[in-house]
Formats: sequence, C-alpha cells, structure tokens
Amino acid sequence: MKKKKFTELDVEKLNIVDSNGKIKMTLFNQENIPPVILDGQDIMPGHRQDDPISGLMFYNGREEECGGLIFGSEEDEDGNPSMTASLTFDEYRQDQVVQMSYIEEKGQTQYGFSVFDRPNRPLSHIVKAHREIESSDMSDEEKETAYKALYKGNAPRAFMGKSQNGDVSMKLMDSKGKDRIRMVIDENDEPRMEFLNAHGEVTYKLP
Repeated sequence: MKKKKFTELDVEKLNIVDSNGKIKMTLFNQENIPPVILDGQDIMPGHRQDDPISGLMFYNGREEECGGLIFGSEEDEDGNPSMTASLTFDEYRQDQVVQMSYIEEKGQTQYGFSVFDRPNRPLSHIVKAHREIESSDMSDEEKETAYKALYKGNAPRAFMGKSQNGDVSMKLMDSKGKDRIRMVIDENDEPRMEFLNAHGEVTYKLP
C-alpha cells in the first residue's frame, strides 16, 4: 500500500487500531474524551466528560482502557489558573498502579511519582458492587463496612515528589495506605526521617 504524506492534519479525535479494527490507542481533545470501557461497556457514565483535558489513552487486547496521558488547564472567573497533567499505567482490568502527576490549583502545586496496590478483582465488578451497596437499604454504618470490604487491597504504597506545603519527600505506605516511613526535606531545607506505627504515630526519627 502506498503511503500518504501530510504536512499538517487537524483532527478532534484519532483512533489507532490493529489489522482487525481493534482499538489500541486514541488521541482526543476535551470535547471527545473517551468513556471508561471495561467488559465492553462504559462502567462510569459521565466520568471525566466535563473535565478540561485532552490526551492519549492506551487499550489492552480486550479493547479496555489500560492507562494514558492527560493534560489540561482552565481559569476561574478571577483569572486564577488550574492545571493538571498525569501519565498512568493500569493493572490489567483495574485502575492505575503507576502514576506521574502534576497539579496546580489556587497558586499551590503538587507533583511526583506514585505507586498503588489494587484488588485482585476487575474494576467493573467493583463499580457494580459499589452501586448495589449505595442503592441498598443498609444503614450508613453497614454501608461503610461493606465499602471497606469491597475496596480492601486498594491503597497507595509509595510517593516521591513535592507536596503543596513545599516539602519534598519520599513516603512508603503499608497495605492499608498508611505512612510507615517518611523521608522529608521541608520548605526550610531541614531534612528528617520518620518511622511510624500502624496508628500513624512516630516511633523513631532522625535527627
């Protein structure tokens, strides 16, 4: 097949497919944000559809979302900017397990690298179960218990970056997502290292 060459091409959405027509990657603007497709359907109707983002989405062999690059910005009525950028890689049929992100809002910024644990259960099943709990006649206390059981194994495990308060840190979390080791250089360039117990109490620190 003879290749066609274009000097410039304007599109609002571009799908990259394999020889069988299965989608592998898509480029999109903020008017054409792809839905979250798992098990052949949109599992979160309306999710991120109003977000001011454009980007690139990756898809696995089941044509399910498995990560992507998004970026965007907007200004409020006073001209204050909000910006976001995120590169993620998802666990198979689950949510992100690796993320690089940048967020700026109201003059404060946060950016860094994060890793996560995810349950050994497809995200589509968890979303469906969440809705069933939400619409059930269980009490608020019973729902809270059910949600905790449903999302067991879903937790942040590590972060390296800069927080909104100016600290540059590396944090390691336990299986419940609680900080257990923190290495920090604060906004005054003072370093410290802390070890914490399961209750969030500092048990040892340097200096």
